[in-house]
Amino acid sequence: MTAAGPRVSVVTANYNGAAHLAAAVRSVLDQTLADLELIIVDDCSTDDSLGVIARIAGGDPRVRVLRQARNGGPAAARNRGLAAARGRWIAVFDSDDLMAPERLAQLVQCGEADGCDIVADNLTIFDDRAATERALLPVRGEAKPQRVSVADYIASGSPYARRPNLGYLKPLFRAEALAGVRYNEKLRIGEDYELVVRLLLRGAQMQLLPQALYRYRKHGTSISSVLRRADIEAMMAADRDLDALIAAHGPAVVRLQRLRSRSLERALDYDRLIARLKAHEFGPACALALARPRVWPLLSMPVAARMRRLAARVRARGPQAAVPA
Repeated sequence: MTAAGPRVSVVTANYNGAAHLAAAVRSVLDQTLADLELIIVDDCSTDDSLGVIARIAGGDPRVRVLRQARNGGPAAARNRGLAAARGRWIAVFDSDDLMAPERLAQLVQCGEADGCDIVADNLTIFDDRAATERALLPVRGEAKPQRVSVADYIASGSPYARRPNLGYLKPLFRAEALAGVRYNEKLRIGEDYELVVRLLLRGAQMQLLPQALYRYRKHGTSISSVLRRADIEAMMAADRDLDALIAAHGPAVVRLQRLRSRSLERALDYDRLIARLKAHEFGPACALALARPRVWPLLSMPVAARMRRLAARVRARGPQAAVPA
């Protein structure tokens, strides 16, 4: 680390992440690019997170811990970390995830060679409970880095769509591109997507590497695993705030944004339907389903997810395991 600051600042928001925090911190400190700082912003954890950090960091001067005065959610915690970051590049990293040792070196190399403002890589989604993993984006042979336009990014941003959502990626940002730009603290889900799309709408250039160097842990307490009504409504409000910027990019981008808006409306109808079914309000639920047939395809998701988990458990137990009736 030079007097001018490190090459990369890694910003990690943490709330009660003690179970996975040690492995996450170690994967940052073991990077082949050693000229870094790790800023962990603790969002009023009630578990042993701070003790875990102290033990795993072992006095490493590259680790800084900031403590929030009150729980404000991941966007607020990341903004605190962004304000404290001194690096020329800033990487956002979740406290329950992992990264390959060469990840930061490859992202920085790409960003500096290409002159772009945002560099992202593919990621592997893994689930400790089911012992499964998959790449978010399909890997096709000798794929090369590619530009991601604002149209590409918005087109991927529809909830429950079959197309992979680029908002799940955890990019590396050029610090200069984030000057005066921060996360929307009203969002607890979708804040990564909103920040990147806002930067792209303002002219930032984004490059995507095909290698899956980031490992995204999916588990029962993952914030992004549950999409609730308040989250959807907040995302819709944040999208409306971008209308003027989107209109300036022409009719093709406006059309893609309208598709995303309709997908959010469908997600809201689905949440209302599920809430009525859980409350045993079957008459109103049927009426809503008949009035909003666009929610019908979503009703198969819980069954499909349960079947995938069951199949994964069977595979983990070996060829002799039988699927229970």
